[in-house]
Amino acid sequence: MRLVKSTVFLVLIAVTAPAAALPEFLDEWRAVYPTSTADDFACQLCHQRPSGGSPWNAYGWNLREAYRDPLNNQTDFGLAVLQVENTDQDGDPLGATAVQEIEIGAQPGWREGSFNTFFSSNGDRLTNQPPPAGLPNSTILDFPTAIQDPISSPISTGLGVGLQEVAGGFNSPVKAVAAPGLSDKIFVVEQTGKIICVDLASGDKTTFYDVSSRLVDINPDYDERGLLGLAFHPDYQNNGLFYTYQSEPVRSSDTEFVDFSTQPNSEASNHRSFVVENFASGNGCAVSAQALNNVLIIDQPQSNHNGGDLAFDSSNNLYISLGDGGGRNDQGVGHGLNGNGRNNENVLGTILRINPLGSMPENDNYSVPSTNPFVGGLPGVEEIFAYGFRNPYRMSFDAQTGDLYTGDVGQGDIEEIDKVIAGGNYGWNWKEGNFFFYNPSSGSYISGVAPPNLPADLIDPVGEYDHDEGISITGGYVYRGTNIPSLVGKYVFGDFAGTDFNAASGRLFYLDLQTQVIREFAVCPSVPGYVIGFGQDANNELYVLTNDTINPAGVQGKLLKIVEPTSDVDLPPQCQVSDELCVPIRSAGGAVAVICL
Repeated sequence: MRLVKSTVFLVLIAVTAPAAALPEFLDEWRAVYPTSTADDFACQLCHQRPSGGSPWNAYGWNLREAYRDPLNNQTDFGLAVLQVENTDQDGDPLGATAVQEIEIGAQPGWREGSFNTFFSSNGDRLTNQPPPAGLPNSTILDFPTAIQDPISSPISTGLGVGLQEVAGGFNSPVKAVAAPGLSDKIFVVEQTGKIICVDLASGDKTTFYDVSSRLVDINPDYDERGLLGLAFHPDYQNNGLFYTYQSEPVRSSDTEFVDFSTQPNSEASNHRSFVVENFASGNGCAVSAQALNNVLIIDQPQSNHNGGDLAFDSSNNLYISLGDGGGRNDQGVGHGLNGNGRNNENVLGTILRINPLGSMPENDNYSVPSTNPFVGGLPGVEEIFAYGFRNPYRMSFDAQTGDLYTGDVGQGDIEEIDKVIAGGNYGWNWKEGNFFFYNPSSGSYISGVAPPNLPADLIDPVGEYDHDEGISITGGYVYRGTNIPSLVGKYVFGDFAGTDFNAASGRLFYLDLQTQVIREFAVCPSVPGYVIGFGQDANNELYVLTNDTINPAGVQGKLLKIVEPTSDVDLPPQCQVSDELCVPIRSAGGAVAVICL
């Protein structure tokens, strides 16, 4: 992967003394501006006329734009600028550094009022200088105002459905997957490492496969790592192949085989994401399965934002969802200067598309489809199908149209649903949902004001909600079953915990893809736990996966089928409302909750 150089540049700043001289960079600077008479690496290095001594000229602005160009090779100078500019020069309330202000296209070193100081090359000092006049119209003075309530209208109640318990006693079930040729079974992925085969008629459970010995040590209190994804090859009936996405520790034995990494050479990754090809001999739930091949190994800087989903399209290509690598705001070690999401030259913050049965001269574990958007010389990793994601947690294909959808978990304000197209840039960390994302030193926020350097190709979500309604989206499926006609063509999804991370009170929603309006399935008294996954069976009927604790080692996870409402139930007092149709969430021991329309 090609290294993108620093994108920070020196401009006039508010300081109390000249910056320290860095003469080793002067020759490089003079190669860009040979008429400069600057002899110090400070503000005047970029802000003097060819004759020297003037308080302002276009040098600084032009230099800044030149070093934004990823084809420019002046990397060392850009890093030198970073040494000088990584401080808050103007003392604004947000604590933004000059580097951060430059990155959003604002004027570094200026805020409202005239208090700035300029140091000329001969040592003269000019105080209270106003911001420069005559700059391009694409600049802004400083960070814009935050939006406090981005989506003020609450989500309304819509269609009624029931939930029927199929099986319980799971350890943090994160997904349920149908296997080709086994219409009476569904396979539940437990985060702690097991794949459980469930008989849909009886609810009987059989361990199908266990990879727990390969996983990282999962934090018993809360963790986003583990066995996260499962996809059966479309020809599974004949070839017995299935694929898993699993979080494994860093081992010296596989270091040389890591396919992708954003880690500096001196920094170890938190863990590695493995996409593994496995083989099952036999049929049904009782099989003999083994790992065949590590298809991909990817370094992960932090423990969170792993994405971790797998899905096959109708052409037998495998899609892999990857988060931005963790941390906050897509920043820190392993995130580069601007974040992984906005950079299509690394695989974090993307959805990949590969052929796992193909091979290439440089990699015999898979091949890259020739129709991938960055094949053929365009900038970008050839395996990438789409990018600009923060944490695409659960993706799925519409069983009728073949359209790909994902739920992308937001930072602090917006949860979004994206319709994913080839080559699409979904905006993180330029945007969070439909809003513009800013990250000064005091903490990130969203605004309605676009930064002047915003890319023109960003794709907005097809659905979004703010944190008045939830805190972490769990992506689902477009309903294409037959049991609930009113739900056909709508995207069913959930929120992990509603508005309280510490309460097992997930919410269930659906999105009308035509109107882009989100509605909630009314639940009384509540959804029975955190909503941590969805499933789809061979008949395109949908399932919800819940857990009663954020502890991955809990044993109260449930597989619940979404069913048509009925009214043959004695209602609890809180659901005895006139003109409502209410139905039970059924379990082996009777109704445990009631859905009210």
